[in-house]
Amino acid sequence: MDKESENNDPELLSASATLLFDALLQQTQDQVYFKDRQSRFIKVSDVVPAKFGLKTPDDLIGKTDFDFFTEEHARQAFEDEQRLIRENKKLINITEKETWPDGSVTWATSTKVPLYLGSGEPVGIMGITRDITEQVIAQRALEESRELLRLKNEEMQMDFENAGRVQERLIPGPLPEHSRVDIGVLNLRYSDVGGDIITFPLVTDEQFSFLLGDVSGHGLSAGLFTILVKHLADFYMPSDFAHPEEALVTLDQHMQGLIPSGFVAAMVGTLDFSNLGFGVLTIANAAQPPVLIYRKNQDSVEVIDCPSENVVGLGICQDVFVTKLSVEPGDCLLFMTDGLVECQNAEGQELGSGGLVEVLKSNADKPIDELVGAVESFLRNYCEKKFPQDDTTLLALRLKS
Repeated sequence: MDKESENNDPELLSASATLLFDALLQQTQDQVYFKDRQSRFIKVSDVVPAKFGLKTPDDLIGKTDFDFFTEEHARQAFEDEQRLIRENKKLINITEKETWPDGSVTWATSTKVPLYLGSGEPVGIMGITRDITEQVIAQRALEESRELLRLKNEEMQMDFENAGRVQERLIPGPLPEHSRVDIGVLNLRYSDVGGDIITFPLVTDEQFSFLLGDVSGHGLSAGLFTILVKHLADFYMPSDFAHPEEALVTLDQHMQGLIPSGFVAAMVGTLDFSNLGFGVLTIANAAQPPVLIYRKNQDSVEVIDCPSENVVGLGICQDVFVTKLSVEPGDCLLFMTDGLVECQNAEGQELGSGGLVEVLKSNADKPIDELVGAVESFLRNYCEKKFPQDDTTLLALRLKS
């Protein structure tokens, strides 16, 4: 006797095929059955009777599927089994929909083959069926969930696209024209919907105002809040033209608590041209980057860091710092959101506000649209085509000579 035989149980080694077969029928959890040539049950495993509401395997002897299932399922199963006997075919691991007289439906996988004994002629059918109703229900629920998710994604994508179209019309919208200043804007969204705002609430011969802002976060909600901020700025800022800091406080009050875990970084600027020889720029800042000013007479660029200790929307805009500057004909000003100054090159270095000094100086005398185009081209080269990396807005103003 070899070592493998020594390790086997003697009872198992001496067991007859009949004993092993009976053990299989008694202990398997699959539905094993044998049918005669008329598809009547002649032998079944112990778990089969419970499927049909019976107590013992003997209760099934002589019965057919027509005794338990609807005509629809029983007829299909009968015809399949008769075909297997006639044509010596096999059905391997097929999925069956079982319909019951009470209207319920179950699902199973079945393997059915012709049954041969000593004569060499098929005497019936041998089959193994496994109930997969729970798996089918779970799979259908998963498919329904996937379809619902697909529809939701399509709806969301449509919402994004529609919101993008609305934003494109409103932000910045048609640029205003002014007798004393040329205006250029670069407004690039990182996705379909952007979180940057730029608007021009008051434009008269002697006055010009703007709001440049950035709603924290991304996505549709940030895009919706940009439209709200624009509306509030257009409504309230004209009355606070001489005091942009008051406009920020008013905006903060109206936005308080509206953006979940978010806020708005904003800058309000006003230009007063009541003096014919120069203009007065007044800036109220809430967490926006520095301003670049090209001084025509000095042929130099200043980086103006406007003090800020607040953001909009948290109810903390109370003491807002104000920066006042004189600007003269030929001077050129750049205002920007942090998506621009935080641009990174391939080495991960941020551009910073100072990164545009030479670009501004080299292009300050060009038409305002060419200046904006030069800035955009520089940014794309700096970022090696991976631009924009965030919502990016630039406002360029040049005082006309």
